[in-house]
Amino acid sequence: MRANTKMNNVVEVEKKYMKTSVSTFGGLNIFLDDVPVSIAWESQKARLLFCCLLVTCDQWVHRQKIIEAVWPGCTHASGEKNFKTTLSRLRKSFSLSRGVAPVLAQGEAIRLNYLDISVDASDFRSNATQGIKLLVRGEIKAARKYLEAAQDLYLGDFLPEEPNNSFITSARLEHADLYSSVIKSLEKSYLLEGNSDALEVFSLLRNVPSLNLPCD
Repeated sequence: MRANTKMNNVVEVEKKYMKTSVSTFGGLNIFLDDVPVSIAWESQKARLLFCCLLVTCDQWVHRQKIIEAVWPGCTHASGEKNFKTTLSRLRKSFSLSRGVAPVLAQGEAIRLNYLDISVDASDFRSNATQGIKLLVRGEIKAARKYLEAAQDLYLGDFLPEEPNNSFITSARLEHADLYSSVIKSLEKSYLLEGNSDALEVFSLLRNVPSLNLPCD
């Protein structure tokens, strides 16, 4: 009996430390320990609520901002009611699939559960901004490390499945602009180092429309 109890405790610890990650560029994909998983969404609004929380994954936001993003133009009363119902469905969607708590709430503030879930968009922004800052300071090699990491993460448009939501569309355009800055900064770093081979590769990539590289 004691042996079984000990084994159960080990299993619980393993479950607790499973890594959940979300990929947003090129389409929404969710991974558990790097293995793709399918979420049985309780409703389309639950999925949309999750996507809107991915936009603000790096910060706490007042839930009214998310309500306005998911139910634009609704009254305060109906918005609050819809939010509570959909939030419950979002949590149920994840609990039924993998037992992950997708959302943290603190009073009127809400955010994605950054303690248990990592998001590629967050890593992209972090690497991109750090790389650009380092390049401005003249730290070329260090800058390129971050810029190339950001480039590798950007696999396509941010959440392209949601073309009609203005909140997500705005974030999509911001990510595309930042990606453009990353590419230009990388080109500058190669130019400063006289790396003609890398510059030639960038020139060739510009002729491949599917990669969406920015034009001068």
